[in-house]
Amino acid sequence: MPLTDMSIDEARNYRPNVPEPEGFDAFWAETLDEHAGIPVDLTAEPFENHQTLVDTWDLSWAGYQGSRVDGWLHAPAGAKGPLPLVIEFIGYGASRGVPIGSAFAAAGYAHIVVDPRGQGSGHPALTENCPDINEGSGAPGCMTQSLSDPHGHYYRRLFTDDFRCLEASRQLDLVDPDRIVVLGHSQGGGQAIAMSGLAAMRGVKLAGAFVDAPYLCHMRRSCDVAMAGPYLEVVQYLAAHPPLYERAFETLGYFDGLHFARRARIATWFSVAMMDQVVPPSSVWAAYNAWGNGEVTDKHIDIYPFAGHKAGEDFQLWNQLVVMEQLFS
Repeated sequence: MPLTDMSIDEARNYRPNVPEPEGFDAFWAETLDEHAGIPVDLTAEPFENHQTLVDTWDLSWAGYQGSRVDGWLHAPAGAKGPLPLVIEFIGYGASRGVPIGSAFAAAGYAHIVVDPRGQGSGHPALTENCPDINEGSGAPGCMTQSLSDPHGHYYRRLFTDDFRCLEASRQLDLVDPDRIVVLGHSQGGGQAIAMSGLAAMRGVKLAGAFVDAPYLCHMRRSCDVAMAGPYLEVVQYLAAHPPLYERAFETLGYFDGLHFARRARIATWFSVAMMDQVVPPSSVWAAYNAWGNGEVTDKHIDIYPFAGHKAGEDFQLWNQLVVMEQLFS
């Protein structure tokens, strides 16, 4: 895998001037206000995971427009709480998967794995995936749904689901609401950035964010540079619909991690893979450098110079466990 983007020295100080779409704050305030009166209706059914050291529940809550969203909740067997909580968002095309092997539960934490609506084609699972509410048209995948209107775009629904999960999780007796972190790789990293920004905008407390090779950042440049992966859905669609070009990137701007990162006000731990062909490294550095808009000094980034999109893999998980041990001690 060749170096296809900036060098580390170039990217380290990369701070592009990317204008926000008009009414970014109002768009998200409107979206979340529309859901404020809908009960989260959280349910947690014990699920047989065939493991003696970890308990698992099949979690469900009311997400976008009240539609049901699922997740796994893992915790140390017999734990009564309140425990620190890791909310994990997962990559593009994946699902909450099979409920085994939670390193976070083994470390003594509660751990929610959120099922992304309408995805799951590339990930083994025991359960049917949460369905999406389809709005608008687009190329196969999630990126180009309703490119002419952000109100109908897929990521408006997904980010609403995620924020509702954050609200619902605080109702669990097992969870300490003052010790919740968000975590994700790729699309999940983009979701973790979005939740960090929305939490700050809505006055919801988070203890930190773990963001690995985040997708959905600096999307205009990413569509220019990415050599594989879902950014190419946008490239393909706009090649066939040239008049939609400007409006499409204005719509995607409402979901761009750069704008959420500027609003985040919590500590963060990023990772970047410098030979990533799916998520251009410059887009990761742009989000990292924007984090907190100069008001957050507690931020860190692990650099993997010769890694592709999987980045640090188990090395990064190890680093996260070490940080959480210090954070939650």
